Amino acid sequence: MQKLRRFLQLSRPDRSLVFQAVLITAVIRLSLEFLSLRTVQRLAMGLSWQCDQVLSPRRVVWAVRSAAHFVPRSTCLVQALAAQALLIRHGYRPRLTIGVAKSGFDQFGAHAWVTCEDEVLIGGADIGNYTALLDLEADCFAGWRRSEFL
Repeated sequence: MQKLRRFLQLSRPDRSLVFQAVLITAVIRLSLEFLSLRTVQRLAMGLSWQCDQVLSPRRVVWAVRSAAHFVPRSTCLVQALAAQALLIRHGYRPRLTIGVAKSGFDQFGAHAWVTCEDEVLIGGADIGNYTALLDLEADCFAGWRRSEFL
């Protein structure tokens, strides 16, 4: 109830941004169970809509982190994909990175994070411990339009 009350106290543009982030985060979370990473990225891009309001990357990331509180099991990968989709739609060129690190006896951990203009925006905790395996730059999504997904 407190989350709903805080949501309703937000300004109209912030409510719209958080709603969009919740929608994208939920779809990504469910889609990753059944679809490939590339397909999920395309789906996320089709769900995010263009906004005339200029937002800072940090504002977009705030919305994604807020959305993660409403969507169960919003892992670092889910949040990174949602942030990337929203950042692209707001005119930024984010890079999603997926890395791995050895943790303990023959175990490894995976982590995803998003950078934009050489700044880690989301998932930045301990990325120095991870070796990047996959970098997905925004260039591969440049020029995508919502109509291409409908």
